Amino acid sequence: MKYKCLRTSKNLVVWVWNALKRERRASKTQQDNERLVIEVLVDLFGDMTTAAFDINCLRAVRDEFIKKRYVRQKINWRIQIVQRIFRWGASYKIVPVSVYQELKTLIPLKKGDYNLPESKERPTVSLEDIEKTKVELSPVFRAMVIVHLRVAGRPTAICEMRIENIDRQTEDLWAITVRDKMDYLEDAVPRIVYLAKPEIDVLLPIIGSRTEGYIFRPADTLLFDKQKRAEQAAKRADEARRAGKVVYTKKTPSRAARDAERAKNPKREVKECYGFATYRNAVYRACDRAGVKRWFPYQLRHTGITLIGLEHGVDAAQHTAGHRDIKTTLRYFHGENEIAKRVALSRNKPATVKSTTESIKSKDEIIADLLQEKMELLEMLVKKNA
Repeated sequence: MKYKCLRTSKNLVVWVWNALKRERRASKTQQDNERLVIEVLVDLFGDMTTAAFDINCLRAVRDEFIKKRYVRQKINWRIQIVQRIFRWGASYKIVPVSVYQELKTLIPLKKGDYNLPESKERPTVSLEDIEKTKVELSPVFRAMVIVHLRVAGRPTAICEMRIENIDRQTEDLWAITVRDKMDYLEDAVPRIVYLAKPEIDVLLPIIGSRTEGYIFRPADTLLFDKQKRAEQAAKRADEARRAGKVVYTKKTPSRAARDAERAKNPKREVKECYGFATYRNAVYRACDRAGVKRWFPYQLRHTGITLIGLEHGVDAAQHTAGHRDIKTTLRYFHGENEIAKRVALSRNKPATVKSTTESIKSKDEIIADLLQEKMELLEMLVKKNA
């Protein structure tokens, strides 16, 4: 069979990759990474046939990423993308199966190789910093932070919560179906998060009488900001009156005309819901005003999973976070030292359990208990047949 060169196969690979992205709803960051990998692959070996592509070519692709000093984990992930591209090509006989099998033998980069930087671990946020930041946030973003910390969800899922997906089971318990990045899988289970009364009380003023649409809307923030500015203007006018100054409360005709023109033709359209970038920037600005170190919304997922794991166990944290494998939950859980400290402190308390010798029964006691149970069972059968 005559195999095509990589450049002529480029359109096929890109088309399938885009189709997969549409099907699994990959994030824009993931799409950009995949597109970058395909561009590097074709630029370096665009005139080579797919049958001639070997493991040394894959090393050359990896060297390109090493020259740019990418994080080691990201380089390994991008090499896996190349391997998956050739796996797809092998399934359609665009690539010989032997090529894909050879590419799989490339050993991933290990810590310390080429002195590459390591990805930074996402730490948790202290509850004190969260409380200080919440004071500086608008009501909508404050509610987002509260719900985000309680349900330990992904920021995008919090931003895209919808009112029609709320199942108001009781007054003190709501179940909300949210979007999950694993929804593209055939055996995917709908992701459901539960809200208790503290979170419900926060959401009710924001939802109001609405029955559909996104819970957290930029339009609500604009309304809250307008009310806040009006209150501040009234406060300044009141202070000026007390000081004996002249206060002008009416707008001039030219100012009223400009405001009406801006309302008709706004510079930016108000979106239906918030995106992750807007959510993050709002938190950044609130951190700066509160005088605390900047933290980003995804850290709330780490903090929430850690708090749930410490209070209810790692299994409960796994189900709350929506992880299929508990190993994934352990990457988010940062309470190992706290658990070890609690175990050590528990040894300071007086023992309340019986000693081992007292708790173990003798052989004769076990036989006597079994005979007693058998006699009780026979008596029940006799009474039943009588």
